[in-house]
Amino acid sequence: MNMKKITLATLGSALTMWLVAGLWHEVIMAEFYACATHGSHEGRGIILIGYIILAGLMAYLYPLLDKTGRPLIEGIRFGAIIGLLWVLPHGLVMAGAHGDPIPYIFLNAAWHIVEQGIGGIVIALIYAKGTGAMK
Repeated sequence: MNMKKITLATLGSALTMWLVAGLWHEVIMAEFYACATHGSHEGRGIILIGYIILAGLMAYLYPLLDKTGRPLIEGIRFGAIIGLLWVLPHGLVMAGAHGDPIPYIFLNAAWHIVEQGIGGIVIALIYAKGTGAMK
């Protein structure tokens, strides 16, 4: 595996997802998330570490996929699947354990399909750069 691409894909995707998440959770939907979960997103550094770990796993797994030669489509599909796998089961467990509202769980999962889809695009484009697959 190309460590330079893994590192660049990890950092680029993590930063992108972290920034997009901040915009969504802290600006666009701040009131909804505060009411739905009674929580806040104060541990931004820890959140960033979580995104680095998630992006690192994504950057490691992405090269193992069969490629169609269309990084934009591959990336969004890969990221969307990761977003769903990452958030929906955990959200349902939290709903059962802590009473989180079910509509919140599904809205949050839908958002993470988008958010990790964007991260997947970043990863796919970084891996495609220099391969002639950029279409």
